[in-house]
Amino acid sequence: MRCSRIVLENWKNFASIDVPLQQRAFLVGPNASGKSNFLDVFRFLRDVAASGGI
Repeated sequence: MRCSRIVLENWKNFASIDVPLQQRAFLVGPNASGKSNFLDVFRFLRDVAASGGI
């Protein structure tokens, strides 16, 4: 399965964000802008899928 977009609501420092995902993506920005928090979404989803649900 390939995700084509990700929508976040109230995730860490993101109030609301809608990101279309392409085959390749680059996260760039200043320190403390949320790059690691955005990647945490994928770690969270991996852990949820591995455990069979929330």
